[in-house]
Amino acid sequence: MSVKSDRWIRRMAVEHGMIEPFSPTQVRERTDENG
Repeated sequence: MSVKSDRWIRRMAVEHGMIEPFSPTQVRERTDENG
């Protein structure tokens, strides 16, 4: 199984209840890894 994007994880958690309880605030925001 491949690594899923944050967007996919959020969508599955909200739409399908795959993660209970789900806290979207614990998901890190995107960062620029080049500096």
